[in-house]
Amino acid sequence: MEDVRKLKANLKIQDKPCGWCQSALQLGDDAALCNACSKEHHARCWESNAGCSTAGCASAPLRRLDSPALAEAGSPFPVAASIPLSQGLGTGYMACPRCRAEVMVGSLICPACKMITSPDGIYHGPKTNAPGAVQALVFGIIGLVFCQIVLGPLAIAKASAAKKAMAGDPSLGGDGLATAGMVLGIVDLALFLIIIMMRMNR
Repeated sequence: MEDVRKLKANLKIQDKPCGWCQSALQLGDDAALCNACSKEHHARCWESNAGCSTAGCASAPLRRLDSPALAEAGSPFPVAASIPLSQGLGTGYMACPRCRAEVMVGSLICPACKMITSPDGIYHGPKTNAPGAVQALVFGIIGLVFCQIVLGPLAIAKASAAKKAMAGDPSLGGDGLATAGMVLGIVDLALFLIIIMMRMNR
């Protein structure tokens, strides 16, 4: 039996936190469900970390070098991915300065904690729109025409979720889309109030 089931995020797992990056899964995201413990993950997080985030799970990444110091300090990062800086790493790998996970040399961000690993501290790689950024804009635009009381709050909620995801992952973009969606969502609500007041005056 395979370790993972790949699928598009549905209503059942929507808004569940990814086991690795802790960002909420959005409807339609590429998701990965662990067949051993049923923990939800983004598909990209499962692949970049080579398995399940649940400690002790049969599908968790193979243990390499334990770091008791990090475990005692209550590190939020999985011990299975922790590698002391003083230990030799495999050829072509380096240790993440923040979580000590093994990172391939040349990688732009750490797959475990999303820290930027480039020398200048700036992410230079490609970006994909954060989940919810495009939806926020679409809901905001449609809300200008009808159903403002429903689509306005939806646009604001999706924009907030997208901005939160971008704050935790430098490979995610779409800040302009999210901002526009949030502004339009506020406009939708204002428009709804104006319509109600006009009807009351009549």
